[in-house]
Amino acid sequence: MRKNENLTLTRRAASRLEKQIYRGVYPPDSPLPSTRKLAEEFQVSQRIILRALDILEKKDILVRQERKKVYVKSRSFADNAREILFFAFGDHLGEHGIYQTVNRMILQVGKQHKFDFFSRVISSADALSETRLDHELARLENLGFIDCALVYCFMNERQMEKFAKLPYPVIFIGELPDSGVLPDGVRLISPNSADLLLSAARYAVRNHYSRLALAYWTIPVRHRYEKIAFERLDQFCKTRKLPLELIPVDGRTIGEAGRNFEERAEQIAGSLPAGALLVTHNIHSERFDSGELLRPEQYPGIDFLTQSLPHDRCRIKYVQRDFSEMQRTIVKFIEDPETVKHQIVDYQYKIIDPENRAGGKQ
Repeated sequence: MRKNENLTLTRRAASRLEKQIYRGVYPPDSPLPSTRKLAEEFQVSQRIILRALDILEKKDILVRQERKKVYVKSRSFADNAREILFFAFGDHLGEHGIYQTVNRMILQVGKQHKFDFFSRVISSADALSETRLDHELARLENLGFIDCALVYCFMNERQMEKFAKLPYPVIFIGELPDSGVLPDGVRLISPNSADLLLSAARYAVRNHYSRLALAYWTIPVRHRYEKIAFERLDQFCKTRKLPLELIPVDGRTIGEAGRNFEERAEQIAGSLPAGALLVTHNIHSERFDSGELLRPEQYPGIDFLTQSLPHDRCRIKYVQRDFSEMQRTIVKFIEDPETVKHQIVDYQYKIIDPENRAGGKQ
């Protein structure tokens, strides 16, 4: 048998045995069957089983005792807390509502004493490349014995299926693949993305703006979930007779899109009629949010709204999110593996005006 075939059989045996351990077939402190019995069960040689045991020992799942059997290692957690990995993978993650949702849960770990969170966060422009994703998947396969992984990253069906094969339960947080199909066995929690855009449109109607001007980053709109959100926005504006002006902003990364918007901002604002509301969507610009890029006194009659997460320097209208329902849903998915496979959660978006300027209050 060739070396590569031996290696494949060893990994499969290790993965299968690890899943059995996770399911409780061999609980903590219990001995494993003999290598002969395991070899017969898995239909491989005892040499393959010994190599598989080496892998699981390196992953801190098994412990060998001299002249004794191989045992499943004990796990000691404070207050019997479940060990939860949060794996976040994307560009400018600090600006993402889902990242902040889980991050706040981690920071409140004293209150969430049932869970012991630890994180693996990859925030870079190349985060969504196939090579980088496969590299991170290999790292997670060697992570060891945990209770659950929360995975935040936009993936296609094939990528989701790869992550779903990890030797512990995986809960995806994010959007459906562009196919609109959730692979078998995959569990997903999604935000109500369409309602983010609609919150701005409802605000514009309620406060009698003459026009909704939406500057948006063009790359996310290629995805199914954003296309649906824009279709619903267009339908809402037509029904309510609210003029809608879409302003596409290109950029290979979210950072580049922000810079491109800043270069065009004065021209965009100068072209809008009085009573217009200029909204940025998937565009992150602290200069815009702080009111430094487009000073309100220079554009009388024009109002500004950012849909980015607010920061300390934000001085224009922004969208406030309520993270509590998403957090409750995550806990429910962790604690009950029989819950629905896909659930859409509302953030209860609310428009806040920190300065109470023209255009109405919150």
